[in-house]
Amino acid sequence: MHRVAILLSLLVALGGCGFAPEVTDRNANVLVIGDSILAWNRGDGTSVADVIEKRIGAPVLDASVPGATMRASGVRAAVGLSIPGQIRAGDFGTIVLNGGANDLRNTCGCSGCDAVLDRLSLQDYPALIARLANARVVIVGYYGPVRGGGGSFSSCSDELAELGRRLSRLASSNPRVTFVPTREAIDGNPAFYDSDRVHPTPAGSEVIGGLVARALVANDGASR
Repeated sequence: MHRVAILLSLLVALGGCGFAPEVTDRNANVLVIGDSILAWNRGDGTSVADVIEKRIGAPVLDASVPGATMRASGVRAAVGLSIPGQIRAGDFGTIVLNGGANDLRNTCGCSGCDAVLDRLSLQDYPALIARLANARVVIVGYYGPVRGGGGSFSSCSDELAELGRRLSRLASSNPRVTFVPTREAIDGNPAFYDSDRVHPTPAGSEVIGGLVARALVANDGASR
């Protein structure tokens, strides 16, 4: 009974954030997995995945879930909060993903996070990329939360920047992995931050999705 109560509380807490997307196989070639940065604005049809789909003119399957982490088990994994667990069976040529912000906040509070950063960049991401051996992988970097803005990630800017640097290096060592930075495009523009000062507005999702779409088109051209 306690397990059921926990599950219900998670559903209630995340329901307003576009939780539990209806995931159906629409012969999509692109799968999006990750956390709330990618899932935000899904209810309005203006999420990052929605933007990618519009820009590339092909169906995109969105399995991202708010609150997701790179490592989750039990009830959290059962409701989609494990990012590797969001992988769907299918012939996906490209996987767009993010992850790590919730790990940093939940595990080390975005302070003294060297061990968590090492785990993410040296274990979790490499293991996930290896699992996606037949796909192109596009890692979406985090932008910085508004410093002093009172958001739940307001103290995480430096850690997210360091994670981005590590993931950029990881991508540069693997020809089928691309890192898409978003910090320069988003940081400092209030039009791109939702009222919680963390998540993207539809305009912010448009910017992020546009960056990813351009990377996909560029990679397609380079592979011809």
